Amino acid sequence: MSAPGESARPAPWRPRAPLGEPGALEILRISTDAAGRLENAPREAGVVHSVFEEAVNILWHDERLLTLHGSGPLQAPFAAGLQRMPPTGVLRPAMPVSRLGRVIAAGGVTVSWRAATLVDTSLAPVLDPPTLLTRALLAVKAHPGAPALGSPRAREAQDRVGEGLRHHEARVFAEGARALIGLGEGLTPAGDDCLVGVLAVLARFRPSLLAADPGTVSELADCARAHTTIVGREFLLHALAGEFSEPVLGLMTADSEPAARGAAERLASMGASSGADTLNGMRLALADLPM
Repeated sequence: MSAPGESARPAPWRPRAPLGEPGALEILRISTDAAGRLENAPREAGVVHSVFEEAVNILWHDERLLTLHGSGPLQAPFAAGLQRMPPTGVLRPAMPVSRLGRVIAAGGVTVSWRAATLVDTSLAPVLDPPTLLTRALLAVKAHPGAPALGSPRAREAQDRVGEGLRHHEARVFAEGARALIGLGEGLTPAGDDCLVGVLAVLARFRPSLLAADPGTVSELADCARAHTTIVGREFLLHALAGEFSEPVLGLMTADSEPAARGAAERLASMGASSGADTLNGMRLALADLPM
């Protein structure tokens, strides 16, 4: 029995099903970042942060986030795609998550990554101009996105971002980027989504802007840690490191105009406005980045 005021420690954990048996949900695809986090986790790996119909977020022992969602393209560079989602109501926020070998468990749900396919979510730079991307974004109807991006503060921030891009001024760019971080509502504020789109274009076509001033990257990372949601923070920290979701990667690396247009249309439909806000960030970068 625990002493008064002391929380009882969970009983020693054992997986309900050995690896490979039907009782364990299998991870089909996982980002290299998420796989490393799983492999290096201690036994008391983290806690369930938030639960939704199509995704479960786990706050890891290192205060970083791991997202579990259903099969298909990885919706975040810190995600793992399961063969199927756990039954509704089984997982709840604050549940402890344990790890043993290549299995994690929470609330009676066990998840194995024994046979998962590793996905590199980093975006390699190219010397080619962004012709396909530009044409695809022109061909896809521009969605207004979240209303927050139309506010005076957001417009001023986007203007500063554009000015920094036009003149290759990392400090001016950072001033606008800081004002976008955390702007808006929801799990991923609209300003964060817009900035991820900008950073994707930079990572692909003009990595020298931020590479020339590492202090700017550190400054923006610190701002993301302090001034946005935990989910928005993860997207931004990965974007600053050149890592993106598979829908973003699919658009940025498309090898034909029809493929790029299809990828842009799929991205536009993601979330309430997240995909549209990301595309608008790409449009902002392409309009102001000298090529």
